[in-house]
Amino acid sequence: MKYKINLIAILGLGLGIFASQTYASEFDQYLQEKQIIDSKYKIKKKNELNELLSVLSAEDSKTLPLQIDQNTVIEQLQLSANKTRLKGLIITPDFAQFEQDLGRKEVVKLIRKNLLNNCEIFFEHRYQIENPYKVELVLSSAKNTYEVAISQKDCK
Repeated sequence: MKYKINLIAILGLGLGIFASQTYASEFDQYLQEKQIIDSKYKIKKKNELNELLSVLSAEDSKTLPLQIDQNTVIEQLQLSANKTRLKGLIITPDFAQFEQDLGRKEVVKLIRKNLLNNCEIFFEHRYQIENPYKVELVLSSAKNTYEVAISQKDCK
């Protein structure tokens, strides 16, 4: 598909190099051309957007699993009109000790902080910013599973 979403841009948990976009992405422009979103980036045809994102998810999932940094492997990606859902593994060998020392609550805070520090990557399209949208991340370690979600409102 011509307008494939860049998986690395979506998953760049450890990267903070992208500037915040205040303009429409090529994908936003495509959605406007197809009248799936309006000129203010509000979703007009949710079912059509979900169908398109489902195809993109399936296409991007062919590149998974993907190691995004020395600590994390993403195994699943699912995009929809109202959320991005990522599932992965924490692969750091000494993470169990880190979990034990810090505690579950602090680990969740750290994951959330990392997501918030990379809002411009997760909310790279205007339709994600202008409509109710969230990013859900589920990471599993050897001992625990961590579920963290942020919304576009958290990133403003």
